[in-house]
Amino acid sequence: MIAALPELDSGGGEGDGDGSRFEPSGMGGAVLAPGIVHLTYETVFDGRRARRSSLWRRRSNETSWRMYYHQATPVPAGE
Repeated sequence: MIAALPELDSGGGEGDGDGSRFEPSGMGGAVLAPGIVHLTYETVFDGRRARRSSLWRRRSNETSWRMYYHQATPVPAGE
């Protein structure tokens, strides 16, 4: 997920095409339990900042990680 963020289109919809990209920074993660990771980071998109937090899990019978929960909190202008 982290590696894919800079490549994501801004809106994902038709006619967007302005070339805006997510700019992630300040990534950090913590293993909460076996197969559970809490990821935190900030993004800038189209001049707007957001602090993001997500929980990822991988079950013993799965090979890939899946996002279980995600929250984004806008950062007020000037902060």
